[in-house]
Amino acid sequence: MIIDKFDRNENPDWDPDLLVEVTFTEKVVVVKNGYRPNYKVNGDYLTSTHHWFIETGKAEPNQPTKAFVKLITPEAYPHCLDKGMVIEVGEGSRKIGTAKVIEIYLGFK
Repeated sequence: MIIDKFDRNENPDWDPDLLVEVTFTEKVVVVKNGYRPNYKVNGDYLTSTHHWFIETGKAEPNQPTKAFVKLITPEAYPHCLDKGMVIEVGEGSRKIGTAKVIEIYLGFK
């Protein structure tokens, strides 16, 4: 299982809520583990996130990259995420890419 690739030694204080394939189409710099963009969920609701990139610890611009994601304030948008769903990723109001949901953990199903 892919969840087995989550490094609990490197991330002792959180468990992932999602596995996504994220593509940063509007970034020109590499982002690393710990990156915290926002996701647009449940209509126009923006939530902060925390990323841990699985293979290399980073994501290159325009390169689909698998990442575990921790969502902030999930109680504000219960049962609104599905496998295959594409979520808009942003920095504030600026769209910087998309995240396709691969797996859902915890109570988001």
